[in-house]
Amino acid sequence: MNAIFRSFFARCLVFLIASSVGQSALGKPNILFIVADDLGYADCGVQGCVDIPTPHIDSIAKAGIRFTDAYVTGPVCSPSRAGLMTGRYHQRDGVDDWVRPGGSGLVAEVPTIASYLSAAGYRCALIGKWHLGEEGADHPLRRGFEHFFGVLGGECHYLPDRTSALSQERMRYSGIFRNRDAVEPKEYVTDVFGREAVDFIRGQRDGARPFFLYLSFNAVHTPLEAPVDGLARFSKIADPRRRIYAAMLAAMDENIGRVLAALHETGLEKDTLICFLSDNGGPITRNAPNGATNTPLRGGKGQTWEGGIRVPMFMKWSGVLEPGMETRPVIQMDLTATALKLAGLRPDAAWPLDGIDLLPFLKGCGGDPHRMLCWGYEDQWAIRKGDWKLVFGESSGAVELSQPGLFDLRSDRSEAQDLAAKYPEKVQDMQRDWQAWSREVKGSKRVPSGDGWR
Repeated sequence: MNAIFRSFFARCLVFLIASSVGQSALGKPNILFIVADDLGYADCGVQGCVDIPTPHIDSIAKAGIRFTDAYVTGPVCSPSRAGLMTGRYHQRDGVDDWVRPGGSGLVAEVPTIASYLSAAGYRCALIGKWHLGEEGADHPLRRGFEHFFGVLGGECHYLPDRTSALSQERMRYSGIFRNRDAVEPKEYVTDVFGREAVDFIRGQRDGARPFFLYLSFNAVHTPLEAPVDGLARFSKIADPRRRIYAAMLAAMDENIGRVLAALHETGLEKDTLICFLSDNGGPITRNAPNGATNTPLRGGKGQTWEGGIRVPMFMKWSGVLEPGMETRPVIQMDLTATALKLAGLRPDAAWPLDGIDLLPFLKGCGGDPHRMLCWGYEDQWAIRKGDWKLVFGESSGAVELSQPGLFDLRSDRSEAQDLAAKYPEKVQDMQRDWQAWSREVKGSKRVPSGDGWR
């Protein structure tokens, strides 16, 4: 046994022993997913933002893991959220684009993280935005959640007393509901979602059941509506759209701070895995631009350039995960796989996950979680293998139908230097891999057993 293998084996053994000890002491951990909507890659302090303070979001990264190369499966809302709910590429399960009012969400049979966890004794709650269908089997109460407070569709008003102006049809999509009953918020909606989340956490103080809370903010998605006292705070930001965006982001950050404080006050913090991410990149030129910034990434929401699919993603578990930075490519489906593994659950063999449990990698067992990651949206597509990315993307609103571009992301995160002409064989190899992936995920919702496209 050589020295490298002995070192690797020792690290994995330490991890397995520590994990079993931690699980016996903690039981099944609580799971908290906090999702921002249309947050720019560069709009958190730990990501380099200087004009909008985000101390509470930053605290998750500073006390936990900051993933530098974190992705989502789709560059728009519903596909990304579908992948988070199932741990699978959204193309497998019927969500190819954002779900329009009255449209269908996930196929009825596919299990969600909430359905898995509720069957294992978790109390599962969704507070905030759903956007995976409004009726019948698409409703969150039919997908494993026993409590829902929020908006079923893709957007809602933030300011109070505006919901009453909605038509009955639009109300189903953009209104606020408690379970199945419509409510009229009397406060700024981000504050309402934050308070509901705090109340839920305080209700779990006795620890009788582990919980899964999916806190899915609609901030900072349009419409651009700031809290009354928020705009004055950012009066030095000249761009009016960025100024409103700043006030909206600050309000979300403050409410995340209240949620984190509630975990600490109830003594539940050390028993809770906390994950924060954006559902896609910030919208720059299309899909409801809101003043976000994705610097230094190219493109934004609705595109397969890095700015559309690479997102802020942080993970914290006090006393279990050492703070640090993770540079290996990961994707939002991995959070789902990690949570299910921690709960001691084995996914249904008929619906195998594409996500990978990240804890062994974060605990030093080596290797890469994924051999490759792939994307497909509209006429755009991309594949990443190692540091190489091949992308057939969009420019100035028009799809370029000539040739895909090849980029070395380790030295060129901005996707500025196309190396396709220099490495034609690599282009062909990666394009073949992407085509095989595309055929496979679109061919059937049930895929062969195994760990997917690891």
